[in-house]
Amino acid sequence: MKFTNGSNNKTYVAIGFKNNAGGYELRNEYFKGSSSPKHITYLDNSADKVAVFEGFFDFISYQTVHQNQQQEVTNFLVLNSLSFFERSLLLMEKHQSIHLNLDQDEAGRKNTKLALKRSAHFKDDSKLYKGYKDLNNWLINSGKLRMQKNVRPSIHRHL
Repeated sequence: MKFTNGSNNKTYVAIGFKNNAGGYELRNEYFKGSSSPKHITYLDNSADKVAVFEGFFDFISYQTVHQNQQQEVTNFLVLNSLSFFERSLLLMEKHQSIHLNLDQDEAGRKNTKLALKRSAHFKDDSKLYKGYKDLNNWLINSGKLRMQKNVRPSIHRHL
């Protein structure tokens, strides 16, 4: 996605993730923001299960982790901001199984705890990336670890 800064008339490029109100979450290596209106992104696949993420990079990371696996049909809710969590509870609770993939920071843990107390339908899937900020951070770092394990020191012979 290209966008122009009106004050200096420069063009910038970012990846955009559309929300349900027509706005976009925008990211590049220097910028993290959104266009108006800010809203959730709900992908309805007519399933009884929903996987919930704080941001779209966690959603993309989830898709990457599960790309070669047979999966049951799942709906997806990307909050695009944790401030939409409580407002989205009724949408989440329309599902039989609610899988939370929230960040491992104070706010993410607080909302996970609130949901788990609210209903047994909520599940905390953040155990997968325990010790990491979020699912995306875990995926990036687990990839680095795998690469390090596969790199063997070369032996140089001097003739």
